[in-house]
Amino acid sequence: MRLDTDSKHWSCYTTSPEETLEIFERSRTRCPVAHSDEHDGFHMLLNYGDVRRAMGDHQTYSSEPQVLRPMLPRKPIPALEMDPPRHTAWRSIFASAITPRTPSLLEPLVRGDVNRHIDGFIRRGGADIVRELCEPVPAETICRLVGVDEALVPEVRRTALAMFAAQGNPEEFGLRQAEFAEVTVSEVISRRTRPRADFLTQLASMEVEGRMLDENDYVGLMAAFLGAGHHSTTSAMASLIYEVFSKAGVRDALARDSANIVPAVEEALRLHPPFFGFFRRTTRQVTVAGVDIPGNSDVYMGWAAANRDPQAFPTPATFRLDRGVNRHLSFGFGIHTCPGAAIARMELRVVLEELLRRLPDMRLGGGVPRYQFGGGDYAFIPTLEVVFTGIDTGASETES
Repeated sequence: MRLDTDSKHWSCYTTSPEETLEIFERSRTRCPVAHSDEHDGFHMLLNYGDVRRAMGDHQTYSSEPQVLRPMLPRKPIPALEMDPPRHTAWRSIFASAITPRTPSLLEPLVRGDVNRHIDGFIRRGGADIVRELCEPVPAETICRLVGVDEALVPEVRRTALAMFAAQGNPEEFGLRQAEFAEVTVSEVISRRTRPRADFLTQLASMEVEGRMLDENDYVGLMAAFLGAGHHSTTSAMASLIYEVFSKAGVRDALARDSANIVPAVEEALRLHPPFFGFFRRTTRQVTVAGVDIPGNSDVYMGWAAANRDPQAFPTPATFRLDRGVNRHLSFGFGIHTCPGAAIARMELRVVLEELLRRLPDMRLGGGVPRYQFGGGDYAFIPTLEVVFTGIDTGASETES
């Protein structure tokens, strides 16, 4: 079977998200296993079944050495870029920070943060909802989770965003990572002399693989928390707001029946995964859909393509509240499924509940937003203008 040639020069650094989705769809109709010559060459899995099976087979598709391309001069991201048995030990760190009770414990704090930000713009009759809501809320949530001081949240956000944006430039990435480390590692180190009842204090004295965590470990762990808990949730939140408030019928259906809010969250995640996919490396030769992939080959797990596979999702390009069971791959699959997925879902639900309650007539103030890639396969809306009457239809949670 021949490989599709439309994808030959595909890379998130040279192709827009919109063009990427078009390439994925053209490639799917010709060959489900595409190939790109970029980043020293890699195969691309596009069909839902192929991607899901590969994500569930960590013995064949290794997450080491890194899940993004190009390769960067850094240590592996804890758990995310590790195979068992190392993965198990490092994943337990996240499990100690995020328990089944964590979303419900954080929810009233998130709701308060959301309403505080709405208070800041509600009387203006308009806002850049990305800058004024979608960016700060996830950053505040993840900093609350680990114990970062509230006053440090803006600086943590700034350095984290700069580091992730430099993903395609190894030299620049090193500089930005050092800035991020200066802010975050000092917080962990300070807990050794001034312990608190927070997760950073646990990190300060934690052992993994028979040794104490060091400063490089702290950088990787904080980057993992901030990347998953802040960066990706910001993207998902903006996409959810776009999908709901660009369609008056959808917005009004959610306002009439709150049972539709959870399906709306899942459908936005399916259509607009914050990361279009991650890379794996084969540990042996494998055959997928008639295509032989040699061992030690890079393989791209196309989550965005899989989420729009018509065999898995009828009318895949349409935002539907009646889709029913929605097993999208936006949080990954298998042993590397995002440990913070439940927190992200809670944040998205709460944001939508509060916007519908307080700004029920909100709508987009501009044209269709343009997604961009930044920091690897991370897709996001940089700005999203919304307008509304400016009349507060519901008391702020901070006032009630």
